[in-house]
Amino acid sequence: MSRKPTAAELREQRKQRKREQESRPSEEAVGPEDGNAPPAVIDPPAWPVIAQGRAEAMMKLDDLPSIVDAPEDVTGPLTAEELERWEACQSSFRQFRDAWWVFAKALEIALRGRLWRADYATAKEFIADVAGMSTSNAYRQIAGAGIAEILAGQNAFELESNDQSRMRDSEQTAPEDIEQPPAPLIISQRAADALGAVREDYGTEVAAGAYRAVAEVTGQHTVSGKIITGIVSQLPRRAEEELDQHELLDRVRKLAQPDRGDSGADGSTVTTGAKRQEEQGNPLKRFTQFVNLARDFANDTSGMAAAYAEAETANPEAAKKLAKRLERHMKRATQNFPDV
Repeated sequence: MSRKPTAAELREQRKQRKREQESRPSEEAVGPEDGNAPPAVIDPPAWPVIAQGRAEAMMKLDDLPSIVDAPEDVTGPLTAEELERWEACQSSFRQFRDAWWVFAKALEIALRGRLWRADYATAKEFIADVAGMSTSNAYRQIAGAGIAEILAGQNAFELESNDQSRMRDSEQTAPEDIEQPPAPLIISQRAADALGAVREDYGTEVAAGAYRAVAEVTGQHTVSGKIITGIVSQLPRRAEEELDQHELLDRVRKLAQPDRGDSGADGSTVTTGAKRQEEQGNPLKRFTQFVNLARDFANDTSGMAAAYAEAETANPEAAKKLAKRLERHMKRATQNFPDV
């Protein structure tokens, strides 16, 4: 059984390959020794390249190879097919600043196929060298790339954005009335990461739908990570309150509404929607939001006991479940109270 190369040996092999590529003369500089010899036949590359001396052509998602899971214990040099896939991934790594999610997709291909073993001793070393990030951060970006892929129109997007679209499959709907595929959207890595809670609870497509809902309401082609963070922070986790897909997206749309003044229980104006996200940069205003929220809740609970009594009479089991849910909400709220 051959000895597995050390990390130092792998690095040296990588440097040696790079030196050979840099020192290799170009076809234009060195012509054939025999002027009458026919030109050499060169197989076309498997991924896009352009004239020597210029930058590489921008890779697209379609240019990446498919994901192939390799055995955990695979060792040894890459096969010809793996080497081709590895080089395609490396081309995408160089485009990190241009499309973070294509880079993340290439990371996933290299990690799941264990293609990094050609040049690195461990996946951790590979991630640190190529991406300059921790392993956990790399996997967060990989998860967020699924959202970006859907929004870019590279994957099927089957979410329904409004009540009218829910009826598009009706037998009475004429072909010309069927909605066209949604236009591509751009999402930043920070915004995709902020959607992590939605993705974990409801899946990648619903998370992409939440971003699209905010974009449609705000009229923005690219929504900032700050706005997405503020909206997601106001959504309940699925363990606290389970919503179906349409309820969740409706709630997202309400939170993304433009600034408006809502009357509180005492007649004061309560700021909602996008304005709430903007005010998060002001510490005093941010804390005031929580105080107003507690005030409105306190004012609206005067009939809670009577409502529970009526609900218990109608359906004791369901009323008890709701009361338990209320207890969990209140316990969580008291845990978040400031220590004063």
